[in-house]
Order: sequence, then C-alpha cells, then structure tokens
Amino acid sequence: MMTRCGLLVAILAASSFAHTDILQSDVAIGGGSKQTSLTVVWNGNGFDFVYQSEQGPQLVGVLASGSIPSDLPPPEPCDQTGLCWSFGSMASLSLTPTLDGQCHFVEWKSQFDSLADCFDMGQSHWYGGGEVFDQSWPIDGDTALMGDGGRPDVPYVTGDFFHNDFAGVLEPYWINTDGFGFYALRENPLFVSWNSSGDHQLCLKSRYEFPYPRPIVGQELGLRYFVCSTSDVKSMHLLALSQGFWSKPRDTPDQRVFEHPIWSTWARYKTLVNEARVLSYAAQIRQYGFNDSQLEIDDRWESCYGEHQFDADKFPDPAAMVNQLHSQGFRVTLWIHPFINVECASFSEASAHVVSDANGLPALTSWWQGNLAGYFDFTRPSSGDWWSARIFKLKTDFGFDGFKIDAGETNWLPSGFDFSSRLPTNATPNGYSTAYVRTMERFGGMTEVRTGWAAQDVPIFTRMLDKSTAWGKANGLATLIPTLLQFGLEGYPFVLPDMIGGNGYNTVLPDRELFIRWMQANVFMPTMQFSYTPWDYDLEVIDIALKMTSLHYQYSGLIVTLARQAMTNGYPINRPLWWIDPTDPVAQTIDSEYLLGDDVLVAPVLQTGAVTKDIYLPKGVWRDEADPSHPVYTGPMWLYSYPAPLDILPYFTRVSPLE
Repeated sequence: MMTRCGLLVAILAASSFAHTDILQSDVAIGGGSKQTSLTVVWNGNGFDFVYQSEQGPQLVGVLASGSIPSDLPPPEPCDQTGLCWSFGSMASLSLTPTLDGQCHFVEWKSQFDSLADCFDMGQSHWYGGGEVFDQSWPIDGDTALMGDGGRPDVPYVTGDFFHNDFAGVLEPYWINTDGFGFYALRENPLFVSWNSSGDHQLCLKSRYEFPYPRPIVGQELGLRYFVCSTSDVKSMHLLALSQGFWSKPRDTPDQRVFEHPIWSTWARYKTLVNEARVLSYAAQIRQYGFNDSQLEIDDRWESCYGEHQFDADKFPDPAAMVNQLHSQGFRVTLWIHPFINVECASFSEASAHVVSDANGLPALTSWWQGNLAGYFDFTRPSSGDWWSARIFKLKTDFGFDGFKIDAGETNWLPSGFDFSSRLPTNATPNGYSTAYVRTMERFGGMTEVRTGWAAQDVPIFTRMLDKSTAWGKANGLATLIPTLLQFGLEGYPFVLPDMIGGNGYNTVLPDRELFIRWMQANVFMPTMQFSYTPWDYDLEVIDIALKMTSLHYQYSGLIVTLARQAMTNGYPINRPLWWIDPTDPVAQTIDSEYLLGDDVLVAPVLQTGAVTKDIYLPKGVWRDEADPSHPVYTGPMWLYSYPAPLDILPYFTRVSPLE
C-alpha cells in the first residue's frame, strides 16, 4: 500500500479463476473517511463493472458486452498491478488510475470486429452527448420522437440532423448527477447508443464501419475512454475541465455581436434576396429604431453556388450596396458555404481542391442546393488557402466585414472520400470538421460556424442548427434552452442561437405569440439574431422588441465579462440551474430556465397561450426584476403561477453571494 496526497490506494487481487481485481480508495475527509471502489469481474462473457462513488451511488456496466468470441479462453492478468487482462494476442483490457485517483483510463486493444462497453443509466440524470433535433435536458428525458425515447446504435460523427442523427456540435462526453462521467478519446471509431429499444443503457462501441475508414490488414481495434467519479454533477464537470479533455477558448470573438442583434435576410426572404430587398431591410431596421451588430446577406447571392461571384441581375453593384450600408452604420456579412456545384464555370479549376477519392479524383456529393457538387477539402492546407483567398477577395472587392459559414459536417462528405495521409485514420471523418472550423478562424471574430469537434479553443461564434418554427420538442422553442446548455457543457460558450421565431420552412410568418416568447427566451443568451422582424407584426411587438434588445444590451457587459472568464475557467456563459446547487433534485431537471453566470436567473414562458409560469428558484436570495415592486425570495422554492403576460420576461438577480 502506498500513500499519495492523502489518497490510500490498495489493489487486492482475488482468485485467478474469477479473474477479479478490486481497486479501493480511502479518502480522508474531515475527521472521517469515505470510500470509492472499482470492481471489475470476468463473468464468462465480459467484465462486470461496478464503480462506487464516495457518496454511495454506483455506476454499473458490462465491459466487452457481446464482444468476446465464445471460443476464446478466459482472460489472464497481464501484470502485477491488478487492473489489466489479456486474451492472448487477441485482446487486452487495462484500467489505469489518473494521478488524482478520480478517473480511470479504460483501454481496449484488440483484433476483434467490434467492442462495446455498456453502462446502466441508473436513477440519476444525464447530460452531454451531441446536438440533436429533439434536444432534451437532461438527456435521460430524451423525447419519444425517436420511437422508444432513446437513440439507436449510430456513428458518433458531426452531421445535419435533418439528414442524420446528430447535428454539427458534439463531444464524446457524458456526466450524471451521481458525479460519474465519461470522456471517450476522439481517436475511437465510435458508435453510441442511448437507451436503445428502451434498454436503459449508455453504450460506447468501437468498430470500423462507415463512415469510419476501413482498417488495414492487422490493424488494431481500440476503445479508449476515461471514466471518473466525483461528489456531484458540477464537480464532475469541473474535473473534466481540469483534466484538459478539451481546450479553453484562446480569445473572445467580436464584442459588438455580444451587444446588439444580428439581422439576417434568410428566414424573411429565403433565396429571393436581392440588392433592393437588402437596402429596404436595412432602412426598416433604422426606421424602427433598432441597433445591430451586423446585417447578414444570406442565400442566394451567387451566380452559381460555389462560384463566389454575385448574380448581376440580383446584385448589380454589390460594392455600392455595402458602402451605402456602411454609411448607415451597418457592418455587413455574407453567407458562405464549402460546396461548388459542377455546373459552375470555375468547377474545373476548383476540382483540384475538393474532397477526392482514393485515386485522387474529385468525388461528388449532394447538398441542399445542389445534386452534384464538390466539397472543399480543408484537411489539405493548400486547398484551404486557395478557397480562403477567394473568400478574402469578396472582402477586398466589395468591402464585406465578415462571413456566416454554413455546413462543414461530415455527412456531406462524398461516398468514397479519402484523406490519404492528411488526416490520421483515427481522426477520420470528424477531423474534417475540426480542420474546417480552424480554417474559418482566419476570417475574424465576427465569423459564425455551425459545427464543432475538438474546436473549443477557436474564438468564433458557434451557431445552433436551423430551428423549426414550432413551440415544442420537434426542434422548436422548447429545444432552445436545452441546446444552449448542451453547447456550454461541451466547451462552446460563444453560442449563437438560431433566428428568433425559427426558420419558417413551413410557414410564411411565425405565430405572433411564438415570435415574442422566442425573443424573450433569447434575451440573456450570448447573442440575438433576427430575420423575421417585429414590424412584420404590429406596434406592440415593436415596443416589446425594443425593450428586449435594450435589456440584452444592458447585460451585454456581463456577457462579455463571462466570455473573457471562459478563456481561463472554461465555464459556460449560460449555465443550468444545478450549477447553483448540484445536489438539488429539482434543479437537475429544469429545462425551461437558465442562468447568465451565477447571478441572473431567466425563466421565459415557452408554452403557447400561457400567461403564467411555475418558476423554480434554487438556493439563495433572489430579487424579482420583472415585477416593478422587486420582491425578494429565498430559495429553494417554487413560485407557482407567476404572472407573465405577453410583454413580460420573468428574470431574477442574486442578492446573496454564491456559496
């Protein structure tokens, strides 16, 4: 037995027949002692896994669930430390404690076709995973939109959830309210299932199937991840930050975007945008007294998608248009995507820079604005430079201030894509999304992207994938706060929520009430973005919008401060209620409220027809800022049927300091 930093670790080997190893830690806390224990037992088909926290809850699972060929002999211990086994030359499993004893690094090395470690979700609440269509918080409350309330066995890769299981922002990271957590290495050819067919399990799986590259003969199949135990869910997240599972932001993006709303042409005009409409839109913004961070010209300004040339019929003088907008105080950004359609005049030249097949020939894909297109290859530095030079030319020729960057996810990669030696096999395909985001950083702090994989350090804005113009969990308003919290938990604090009211794909104009409630929900998030406008409705909506944008600006100083703090502490700008009290069982389930920092609690109305809201206040003393009399409440407590007519956004500020 040895002692390190007050941590007593004893490794006890049981009988070789059972092939059981127990790691037990006794940690001195105050005058007493609490124990964390890890037990791994060979059961004849896999390894039973029991991790007991200091507080008593257990994380229970089976390692190599269904993965071990039945004709293999039982494993043998592979060293004297106890937590290592081998199946001859076919496979080995090791569990190595970190120096602080709070995590174990689980490592499989095998010649198997597949590996799967599955864990029972238990009675705790879980958070993490990827951005999905029907985002929930916590994710054990995953909606029934998937059929059984869970997620099937799918590749853990960036995508577009209108076509795939996940959207663009995801990390292989999950934590629960018992203080347990997982972080899988990004090198795994990872598949994940979550309560698949109602099995109440989280399974981390590894296999070389599409979209992962085929293995070379004799290539090892691995599954590598950290499993950790702490006292509660916040402690687990802070441990993840301290372990450096991902990088913190290196800088903060453009400050003005934190202060004033973006105005985008997309939802209001769709592809019918033209120079006259842009100038009219800008004039209306000023006419009704609104500020801006930038005016964004969206799809379809190009003569051909990917040509990077303006359609002269729609935009006869782009430079004069931008100059006029600049004279009105606007900064102007332009929608950009990473595709080039085959019918474009410069496709032949560009084809040397798109994703290719194993023979080095351009491989074609389809996307929402093209049936046959090249997808620019940002894993090839020379191609990233060539493409970027074309984009910078738009700035120099026409005076644009920045860009909205679309796509970048792996689902758009063409069939048969091959990155050769540019991306290691174990970084494919998600490494494409990483290379994409890092290329876009060169366009400055006004840049927005909608994908993220191992790119938390890049100081640009990360946008939610297109929200639907709807109230509920079908990618509607009810998913706005869960998606916000999801991004923050995965290390992306500079969140750009999607357009207020959604994208309007199935409607001409969002419902008036939905537009107002969506706007209110957005006020204390890092940024605001309009496309549909308050004056599409009436004077009351304009008045409410002016108050809400003014309120956002009033708190923008705090938002900027929190953004700067994220560079050193990695904390989200917007936080879940359990951040205040991680052991509060009510706070652990709240998905319709959020925090700005530690001291502002926001409780927007998210249900159609509602003029009251049941609001939960966690521990602390809270001042009601929406009520002119500013009553003070001491939590934890519920405020039932809090009056919230259409022009009221309930929010509270902390009176007592956070303990």
